[in-house]
Amino acid sequence: MVRRLLLYVTVLAIVVIPVSMTCWKVVQYARVSKAQIVDLHHHIVRTLALNTTSYFNQLNMRLAFAPLLARAKVWSDQLAILNNTLLSNSDFACVALLDAEGKEKVKARDGALTFLNKPLDYAAHPLFLNVQQTRTADTGPVYEVGPYSFFDILYPLENGQWLLVVVRWESLKKLLFEEQVGEKGFIWVLDETGRVVGDSRQAQVGKALSDWPYFKERLEASDDWKGEFADPFKTPSVGAGRWVKGAGWFILSAQPQEEAYAKARQLRLSAFFWMGFSFIGMILFGYFWVKHISLPITQLAAGVYKVSRRQFNQKVPEDFGLDEFRALGKAFNNMMKELKVYEDMQVERIVEEKTTVQSLLYSISDGIIMITQDGKLSFTNEPARAWAVDVAGRGKDFDYAWGQLQQYPPWSEALQPVLENHKLSMSEEFEFPVQGRARWSRVMAQHVTTEKGRVMGTMVVIRDITQDKELDRMKEDFFNGITHDLRTPLAATIGYLGLSEMQVPENEKELSQLVGSARQSARRALGLVETILSLARLQAGKLAINKVPVNARELIGKIGRDMTFHAQAKKIKVSVECEDEDLWASADQSLIERVVENLTGNAIKYTMENGWVKLSARRVETGVELCIQDNGRGIPPEALNKLFGKFQQVKAEDKAVGFGIGLSFSKGIVEAHGSTINVESEVGKGSKFFFILERAAAPAPASAPA
Repeated sequence: MVRRLLLYVTVLAIVVIPVSMTCWKVVQYARVSKAQIVDLHHHIVRTLALNTTSYFNQLNMRLAFAPLLARAKVWSDQLAILNNTLLSNSDFACVALLDAEGKEKVKARDGALTFLNKPLDYAAHPLFLNVQQTRTADTGPVYEVGPYSFFDILYPLENGQWLLVVVRWESLKKLLFEEQVGEKGFIWVLDETGRVVGDSRQAQVGKALSDWPYFKERLEASDDWKGEFADPFKTPSVGAGRWVKGAGWFILSAQPQEEAYAKARQLRLSAFFWMGFSFIGMILFGYFWVKHISLPITQLAAGVYKVSRRQFNQKVPEDFGLDEFRALGKAFNNMMKELKVYEDMQVERIVEEKTTVQSLLYSISDGIIMITQDGKLSFTNEPARAWAVDVAGRGKDFDYAWGQLQQYPPWSEALQPVLENHKLSMSEEFEFPVQGRARWSRVMAQHVTTEKGRVMGTMVVIRDITQDKELDRMKEDFFNGITHDLRTPLAATIGYLGLSEMQVPENEKELSQLVGSARQSARRALGLVETILSLARLQAGKLAINKVPVNARELIGKIGRDMTFHAQAKKIKVSVECEDEDLWASADQSLIERVVENLTGNAIKYTMENGWVKLSARRVETGVELCIQDNGRGIPPEALNKLFGKFQQVKAEDKAVGFGIGLSFSKGIVEAHGSTINVESEVGKGSKFFFILERAAAPAPASAPA
């Protein structure tokens, strides 16, 4: 009796304790979810603040003409500059030049906005008075004129005049209020006076909240905030807020605590309910266990112990406990008879080895399929069965799915040569359409042989690589998208810098050099964008290679001159070596120039100060060899194998940064020319990159005009 009682308590402890711990974990998760809700609001306001700052930076880029406007003396020139600026951004409603007293001198405006017809006078405007004192650009509050909303930005110019820009609020409003949390959540934008200039629900726009205690605290602290608070209507809320520097706006994302914590509260109540329910259920189960299960199991355990001592003549009673235990007793006694036979046949070693192999194959996460020499399935683990049913089962069993796979041409064509012993192994990637999306798998097949070389069959290993493919596609889509977005502002920047360079006085050589350097840097940035786009076209097979005769000496000389200014910052000497003036190669000049420029830029990046980089070209037996060599850090041997992969970089001590696409692009372009890039490198001594192009005849000189 005492033994059964102890067993009963033990069963309760074994079952109830894990259930209780699981419910307690659910309660803890409910607490953690509160912190996650706060972090979600903090992520939203941080993203919105960054987007708003980016929006104002884009507006400032459009106003790069300001120095020109300050120097323009003629009214018509001033009006032309303002009109061009107004047309450069659809968000601009009016661009005006104000005199030192804040009164309009000249303006360009949207003709549909009649309220801008009268002359502008900002002499007594709070924005003008503030900027007049601080002499720094500032943003005014949002105001409404009829059905439209606007805000002003005022910039001081170098000659005491002022540049006023009236900006439409709608574009920024859409950017700020495109997402919110929960059905009752809201996003507010407040200016420094406490006035609500924007509301995702359009309920509090224009309302003054300067006396709101929460807002007063935010005025005194400029750092980010997140947590619980009371809204102006005393409703307990949770959220996060952040000031937008340069705009004087505070962005707040929040929602009522009642809505935010509803799920967490529900989880906690459910956990307590199931904890109590499980405890009562386990008490009843324990009683049933002790009475109907534990005693038969004890008798079976005694019999099993004797069997472990190789007493195969042992028998257990067949008339005790539940019907299932009676059947188990009969099966146990029959097993004893079979074990006696197996012992006599000495097959223990075979059974043990087979069990070990099967356990190993079943524990592997990849799908494993064994096919005999006559094409029949001898083994499949669970991952393989699940994979086959998923990609080809159409809701049916594994046998049906396997038959469908044999009718899929890419699968059968790749696997059949191995099954027919024409090939020893194969490894290919397959795309299977599953429920409207692509499912990628890497399939490897290889013969299984004995120690004496006899082929026992073919083992097929299946690995799901869908996630890897989707990650690669996301990277490519991200870079392709961002490069398209960068292309236009970079082109505009180069144009503005070119216009600025033309306006620099001849005696300002240092300023002219700085503007020229900035323009060259912008061109290199645009070159990077073009490199990414070209790489995408190259991978898609849409990049055309237009080969023409290219003078190798002129090519490396031009790039050497272009990269010299970049190298001077690290006191690196860039030299060019080519003795043959009549050395011509057949290549796409624009693409090969970018390849050499990429390799030269990498050489400068990974070369220490006072080092050297050499560009050379020479005639070889198979064509024209272009070489870029440096005495930098060198490349570790373990990094050479993945050097030309996308998004791969060799870490440097000075933390040189980049996207890891330059070498991948260069490799693709050189291979498109029918060649390969070779690398020789030694850590601490430097690196050498070289490739060979097809030699071309010098182009015929242009005929003189008649």
